[in-house]
Amino acid sequence: MSEPQEAQARIHLTESDAHALSAWLNRAGHFRGLVDVSTCVPGRGGSTCMVDVVIVLVGSRMLALLVSKIYDWIAVQRDAKSVTATYTSPGGRPLEIEVDRSDDRSQLIDRVRRLVESGEARA
Repeated sequence: MSEPQEAQARIHLTESDAHALSAWLNRAGHFRGLVDVSTCVPGRGGSTCMVDVVIVLVGSRMLALLVSKIYDWIAVQRDAKSVTATYTSPGGRPLEIEVDRSDDRSQLIDRVRRLVESGEARA
């Protein structure tokens, strides 16, 4: 029997923001040890990469909490206005979630919960 693929959320950010969000999520007890930053490899000709990826191993039941923590992080950042997280279920189905500072927090969380339950692809 094959092992189930782990569900994960991927958030593309600049290097400094990726490390800041990673530290923020690792301080949140629910995600400690489940967060990693994947550093982009420089492109051809030595061009530098402008984006890193925060990867969080998270199941669908914890997705609303993750979105809530990302929302809290955005709220305390001076320059951050929105972040897109792509959650991939163990079956490989992606779900894109836009977390925006201007969103109503509770409505955003409710929308994520409904989308996870319905299997839609965009929040």
